[in-house]
Amino acid sequence: MYKSLATGHLGFQPQGFAELLALAKKHGYGAVSYSPQSLENEGIDAFQALDLMGQYGMIISDFGLPVDIQTRESFNNSFPKLEKVARAAAKLGIKRTCTWMMSSSNAYEYAENFKFHTWMFKLIGEVLREYDILFGVEFLGPKHIVTANKYPFVHDINAMLELCDAPGTGNIGIMLDSHHCYASGLAGGEFAKHIRTEKDIVLVHINDCAPGVPLEEVRDFPRFYPGEPGAGANDLPAFMRGLKEVGYTGPVVVEPFSEGLKAYDNDEKVRIISEATDSVWPK
Repeated sequence: MYKSLATGHLGFQPQGFAELLALAKKHGYGAVSYSPQSLENEGIDAFQALDLMGQYGMIISDFGLPVDIQTRESFNNSFPKLEKVARAAAKLGIKRTCTWMMSSSNAYEYAENFKFHTWMFKLIGEVLREYDILFGVEFLGPKHIVTANKYPFVHDINAMLELCDAPGTGNIGIMLDSHHCYASGLAGGEFAKHIRTEKDIVLVHINDCAPGVPLEEVRDFPRFYPGEPGAGANDLPAFMRGLKEVGYTGPVVVEPFSEGLKAYDNDEKVRIISEATDSVWPK
């Protein structure tokens, strides 16, 4: 596995792709998270992007799924974008795209919601499979999200794996977030016993929450970077050892929602996060 830099999770966007690559290289990264759409907006074609990546010794690990899966209407409106973005991603050698899904619904009971998501995931998976791209989906574990709407939905690792299997496209797995594992009752490396093969995981987010909070009261926010003052509820070194145990070879991204980071400039934020990642990396 390898660490990848996603600056959006740190509260800023660099002034273009080249600046991101320079920041990443300076602070010991070999990969960044970036969208083909952002490159297009900057007027950077695939050849220019690949040249820049070569200069900095960098790859793009993943991009955000350009399809909104929250409602049928938003899916129908955004799904037509996918083919173009996937084709551009393939030219750049990007092999992973991810999104999140809500763990409760006012519109559908569980079985109907499962069927609805299977339908969406199958269409997405089929398009991405043509370009050899993996599709990762994040479940949300905190209880307040599961109960936010009338009908609870998928909110733990086993149900998520069942949903990933249901479309049958063979390229769908979990965007595994340490906080959501913890909030769903799987602290540290306990998630590993539920992982069948490395293919179950497409991308990993690591973050932490405050100790002393009863599990049923853990919220989606705040989330801390490894070792941040106020963190320490989850055993992130054990989480990382769990990834090594299951043979995971993909990207690991820190996703904090940190008030403390706001005090630093962008360069310092990246330095802090890089060192925080290294501090929990398996030896």
